[in-house]
Amino acid sequence: MKFLAPAVTTILLLASGSAALACKCAVSSREAAAKQSQFVFDGRVLRVRTDNEAHYAIIEMLRPIKGAIPGTLEVATPQSSASCGYDFRKGQLLTVGVNLREQQFWTSSCVMQALNPGNSESRKRDGK
Repeated sequence: MKFLAPAVTTILLLASGSAALACKCAVSSREAAAKQSQFVFDGRVLRVRTDNEAHYAIIEMLRPIKGAIPGTLEVATPQSSASCGYDFRKGQLLTVGVNLREQQFWTSSCVMQALNPGNSESRKRDGK
């Protein structure tokens, strides 16, 4: 029993430390996410790549919702989920909210989850 208390304390400290590094989202609704995004559209993820700084998705714009954007664009997101990065997957059908920064479209998991509520894995055409 003497050793149990320090072990529990260590586990709690480690767990609270990792929670402090987790992404914290201020965006709570679809409307708020759309409002804070410069551009919003429905699209399909064609390709995904990663480098040392970010994940990138090539997305075909299927239907514009807010703003004028090209038919196909590259969207970047932070590399880790702790930094609010979104896990794009080839074939996903999504509503995407982006902002243009330094000639690159960017998004976050906070915006993407708010625009695609209850759909963490996102929609796929034909159930694939």
